[in-house]
Amino acid sequence: MNDQTPLPVGIVHLDHNGEIVKANPWFSEWAGVPAEALAGRRVDEFLVHANEDLLTLDDARGPWVMVHAQDPDRAVMATRHRRPDEDLLVMAEASDRFRALRDLRRRYSLADRTRTRLELVMDSSIAFSTATNEDRLAQILADTTARAYRAEESTVYLHQPDGTSVIAAGYDGLEGRFDAEALIAMVSAPRRIIKVVDEDEAERLVPGLGAAMRAASVRAFIAAPLHHEEIDFGAFVSWFHHDRLFDDEASTLAEALAGQAAQSLATLRLQARLAHAATHDDVTGLPNRRLLEAEMEEVMRSVHCAALFIDLDDFKSINDRLGHHVGDRMLREAGQRLASAVRSADLVARYGGDEFVVLCDVTDTGGATEIAERILGVLRGEHAGAPTRPALRASIGIAVARSAEELPSELLRRADVAMYHAKSAGGDRFVIAD
Repeated sequence: MNDQTPLPVGIVHLDHNGEIVKANPWFSEWAGVPAEALAGRRVDEFLVHANEDLLTLDDARGPWVMVHAQDPDRAVMATRHRRPDEDLLVMAEASDRFRALRDLRRRYSLADRTRTRLELVMDSSIAFSTATNEDRLAQILADTTARAYRAEESTVYLHQPDGTSVIAAGYDGLEGRFDAEALIAMVSAPRRIIKVVDEDEAERLVPGLGAAMRAASVRAFIAAPLHHEEIDFGAFVSWFHHDRLFDDEASTLAEALAGQAAQSLATLRLQARLAHAATHDDVTGLPNRRLLEAEMEEVMRSVHCAALFIDLDDFKSINDRLGHHVGDRMLREAGQRLASAVRSADLVARYGGDEFVVLCDVTDTGGATEIAERILGVLRGEHAGAPTRPALRASIGIAVARSAEELPSELLRRADVAMYHAKSAGGDRFVIAD
């Protein structure tokens, strides 16, 4: 075979160290180097194995897909023939086939990632639906997004009623070096997903963010808002301490996971509002009669307790004369003062109309009368701290539980009777039952 005869293949003679002895014109042209300049140079300066090759490198003879060292889009199919005094590398142009193969592999890889992510979204939907509180849901979201993106950590931030945000799951990936509220605002207010792949991009996004990433060894992150309909719940951020690029589906996946989590958050909060409404008075916000009776069933089994039955004096005449809106304000004011007068462990409930009940843990009438005296003083405005607050008056009946076997209804009945005695005596006082 005459190596100078134009052939549609490349032929390279190598010594056993991989250095080129000579090459035919086809390879010289393909490599972009004059034939005389190839001798003595290593072949891997021009040819390297393709990462996307379907065939393994186990066979020392080939065939292999090899690509140009400086232009990985140019490829050849190569075989190596070993001879006693040299090796012969024979190759044929394969750029078009290699690009088609690479595109096919990428399509299969994308399809596989899509299937995996679809399964992840389906599994997360089930997991979110099992969460019974916001902390548990936030932890599920943090674990799911960290796994989905292969992140070192994911953080879930939730908005609070006062407008601030707290970390509900995970930890601050920037370790306090950057204002978390500013980061959340970038995704929450405009409702957009942010993907940052290096410090320079972060610094262009907002001054100081890139420096914070550098100091915390964060190389990239993806952040997505948690919103459902018109409600913004917060955001999640997945942090990477390694180089990370995001494919086209990264945002779609973030939208799906964040949307599912936000919908579950909306459901949890609706359930909480409904549960609160079922057990609390809508005028004063205090526990209602239903919750009071349930608490009494539990408390009276285990501790000594007393019930203070409280009825506001002259409420009906004020309500009839000035209207229900004034009456409701009076009830709210009374509820607030009662709550401020008792201990943190005591339960204040609106029993109905202008009647309130305080359930407290005491062992004798002395402890109960101390609470009653404090309540009367606070209602009168003696301890309210604001002289402009109107004075309120009330009649209080006190009943201390006789034993753990006494029924809640009997305790309340005795306190109610004592309250009527206090009202009959002129009001603005307390009477101890029996």
